[in-house]
Amino acid sequence: MSKTNLENLLLISLLLFSIVTIPSLATAQTDAINSAKQQMVTCYEAAKEAQAAGANITSLTLVLNEAGNLLSQAELATSQGDTEAATNLAIQSREMLANFVSDANALKQTAIQQRNTDFLINVVGSIAGTFVVFGVGIAVWVLLKKRYPETGEPST
Repeated sequence: MSKTNLENLLLISLLLFSIVTIPSLATAQTDAINSAKQQMVTCYEAAKEAQAAGANITSLTLVLNEAGNLLSQAELATSQGDTEAATNLAIQSREMLANFVSDANALKQTAIQQRNTDFLINVVGSIAGTFVVFGVGIAVWVLLKKRYPETGEPST
């Protein structure tokens, strides 16, 4: 085989390799970004449910903002043709949200328990207060009944 044929064969092999691998890199990048977007939506829903339950989601919001920023940077890198950076940023965004749903659910459960405790305290406190007022009223009535018998004048 001549040197020219070997060079042509190497060039064709390199061209075929790049044709096969470039779409797979683009597919991996698109998959990473789509996966990160889907995870962002799932995490947003979990945060929304936690907030609806009465949880303080400030820490969750900060994590969502940071992950969203990484995802935006990944999309910018995609538009600039930097597939490696786009994939890495999308993966970082996904990793940042790895424990997000469980954290949101923990905050939600804590808020629900706190709300139930507050409800019980209010109900029990109201019932106890009612009995105290009723008991004091009876005690005052008994005292006044002893002090002022049927005649309406103080007893001696």
